[in-house]
Amino acid sequence: MNKKTESPSILKINNEQGTQLPEVYTNAVLTNMTSYEFEITLGLGSNNYEGVRPVVNVRMSPQFAKEFTQLLQNNIKMFEEKFGEIKVFKPEVN
Repeated sequence: MNKKTESPSILKINNEQGTQLPEVYTNAVLTNMTSYEFEITLGLGSNNYEGVRPVVNVRMSPQFAKEFTQLLQNNIKMFEEKFGEIKVFKPEVN
């Protein structure tokens, strides 16, 4: 059984009402930005259909986007220290 490892966070989620949070798997991303916000569209690409199917759209302020990036970088660093380097495969460009 896999045990989720939670990273240190300043956010404490209050789920006393038993609210079900949706879970999303994604393997594709599209980003856009303006001077006021970042927009991240997470999608799902599959061989079962052509293209990428958008799953969720997330918007955030530039300040929160920067904090979110730092949080992800810290979590990736902790993951790699525990499990080893994450290999990123890039497609060959002709």
